[in-house]
Amino acid sequence: MPDEISTGAAHSLSSAFNGRDNQEFLLFIFSAEDLSIEAVNYRFLQYFKDSSPVKEDSDNFYREKIHPEDYPFFLQLLKKSHPPSNPQEGTKIIRVKSAFGHWKSFQFEFRKYDGFKGRKESFILTLAKPVDNSSVKGRKKLGLEKEQLLQESLNRYRVLVNSLDQGFGVVEMIFDLEKHPIDYLFVEVNPAFEKHTGLRNPLGQTMREFYRDHESHWFNTLGEVAFTGKAVRFEDYAVAHNRWFDVYAFPIGSSKSRKVACLFSDITPRKEAEEKLQRLNEDLELKVKSRTHELEENNELLQMVFDTVKQGIFVMKPLFGENYDIVDFTHVRVNKIINRYYNQPQMVGRSFLKYNPGATEKGVFEALKQTMLTGESTDFEIQVDRNGKNNWFQISGRRQKGLLICSLENITRNKLKAQKLKENSRFKKQLVETSPDVIMIFNLYTEKIRYINRDISAEEGMTVEKIEGMSLPDIFPLIHPQDRQKTLGFHSGLLRSSDDDVLEVEFRLKAHEKQWECYNARGKVFMRNEKGNVVEYIVLLRNVQAQKMTQQALITAEKLSIKGEIARTLAHELRNPLASINMSVDILEKLGGESHTKNYTDIIKRSTSTLNNLVTDLLTASNYSKPKMKKCCLARTTNKALSHAKDRIYLTGVSVYKKYRGTYFINADEEKLQIAILNIIVNASEAMVPNEGKLTLSIKKRKNTYSLTITDNGCGMVKEQLDRLFESFYTRKPGGMGIGLCSVKNILDDHDATIEVQSVPNEGTTFILTFPVHEDVKKGK
Repeated sequence: MPDEISTGAAHSLSSAFNGRDNQEFLLFIFSAEDLSIEAVNYRFLQYFKDSSPVKEDSDNFYREKIHPEDYPFFLQLLKKSHPPSNPQEGTKIIRVKSAFGHWKSFQFEFRKYDGFKGRKESFILTLAKPVDNSSVKGRKKLGLEKEQLLQESLNRYRVLVNSLDQGFGVVEMIFDLEKHPIDYLFVEVNPAFEKHTGLRNPLGQTMREFYRDHESHWFNTLGEVAFTGKAVRFEDYAVAHNRWFDVYAFPIGSSKSRKVACLFSDITPRKEAEEKLQRLNEDLELKVKSRTHELEENNELLQMVFDTVKQGIFVMKPLFGENYDIVDFTHVRVNKIINRYYNQPQMVGRSFLKYNPGATEKGVFEALKQTMLTGESTDFEIQVDRNGKNNWFQISGRRQKGLLICSLENITRNKLKAQKLKENSRFKKQLVETSPDVIMIFNLYTEKIRYINRDISAEEGMTVEKIEGMSLPDIFPLIHPQDRQKTLGFHSGLLRSSDDDVLEVEFRLKAHEKQWECYNARGKVFMRNEKGNVVEYIVLLRNVQAQKMTQQALITAEKLSIKGEIARTLAHELRNPLASINMSVDILEKLGGESHTKNYTDIIKRSTSTLNNLVTDLLTASNYSKPKMKKCCLARTTNKALSHAKDRIYLTGVSVYKKYRGTYFINADEEKLQIAILNIIVNASEAMVPNEGKLTLSIKKRKNTYSLTITDNGCGMVKEQLDRLFESFYTRKPGGMGIGLCSVKNILDDHDATIEVQSVPNEGTTFILTFPVHEDVKKGK
């Protein structure tokens, strides 16, 4: 055993002076300037009881409690400005009166006290240890054997205390005059004390003298043990030591002294580890909270995304059977679209097959199952009959971390649009393929024909293969020299036109070596670039050579018709007087007369005969022929007239509305009547604005007549025009001859038909043709 432990090294304040442990003593601290008492120990309070000093009356307290013989010397000691640094030099035996009136001798020791923070005056700490000769004599009377036992017990106590790895110390609590603990004096420590606290030579020193800012809760805790006599265990941090301590504080000694023993360990490494762990836990908790908050936000965001997308989103987990085969799925999360589709507010945790009993039959379940097993994504479309209507849905499935993420989108509208688009594309393709027009698209970047739907003239080598890709300079030589300038103007006009403009031009193209054919071209903007400039335009090209020839034939027929009118007029005007002349000659012959008179009458008869023959020859020469009347259908004749006018109608963009059905039999020369109706239709189409015209034809029965009404929304006519409408050679049309409607009137007169015209300027014109019904119709045949 080490010498220090076996001998019980001098680590006790009392043994340091007189070799006796845990000796009771009086302790008080007073001011060196006015000798007022500032603080005392518990034994001081017990010794004097209710007569404890008041700070302002310390002088009376000294006078009352110090023996009169010792009082002068006591005052002399107190009034010294600098007490001895060595306590032994400042000791004196002084008698002090107890609360019970007994005088008791104490050995007084004085030293300077530096424990009050912020106070400039000097303070003296005084220890008064009892000197009791009677107790010494009593101990001498003890047997030697008992004395040895007491010493052995003391030695064992010291050996035990000194051998502890824990720090051990006994302190004397110091209170202010209001009995508040303010400091404590170290009266006993073991060797491990300095190791754990870092305090050097603590015996006889107070804690405040080592560290004036020592935390008050240490004094309060140990003061509570001193007053109550109850032990306490606690862990606390001491700023003075910059260490953590695990402390067990308990009362020691007699009840009069109320000293406090502390058994403690330096737990700073453990506390630092705990604090580090706590910081880690706090950091982890913050991270967990942050992550949880982030997950909650992500979850809310995900749900928001779930609920705002147009597709139905549902997440499922597989449900396995006994053979570890997927037998169903359960919903983990769904969005509002899915809830609305199934009309179920709560689907989480519910069976997939329960809501989709036909999924197995349609192959949906097997497709999702394979996606879950193989990890290969799936996309497919299914057709579902809902509420008696066919609906198309697109389903997509993806495997993600043991879950199946699926989307459901109703594509019925897209399907219908695609089908309609397909039908429209097919219709447009058929329209392009069956159109009588040649359709071309001209690209302005390349200045070439990008597309053409059919041959212009295969016999002349103007085929699709040759025309497609042809440039503008290559096209110009094929156009008649007199038409090239206006064709170039047509091209330039399309570059400046709006998207709604439709431009039109007629020009001649080379058909044979020395022969030209007339074509009509209608053009419109087809595509623009980002700047709004025309990139491509489309042209509808139609050969109108036959139409031009028909128009020429119509003009010729009109001319012949007017010739017939002139012939009939002459015949009417000549034959009437000739008839009068013949009648007069016949009367003269019946009256009789001279022979020379008969000669004159013969001359007159021969002359009138000659004139009649001349009239007959004139009618024959004008090609006039009487109408060949037969039973025919007015509707059929009108349709034929429309058929002959279809090119004109098409080129002017006129919409035709026919409001008649069935048969309407009349007595007519179908060929001549067709010419008359055609004239009215042509005039109407020419009176309307291109692409805005509306031509309406209707046939109605009125008693014994049929009325054919032809209405246009053209420019209309004023009253002056209406009055002269059927006059020969009257026209307001540039280049017209004024014989068309006159011919119409003559043809209708031959059919015993009437014509009525109603017109409003800038609104349109209506022709009403009225025919007698055929005799068979009257008879009900």
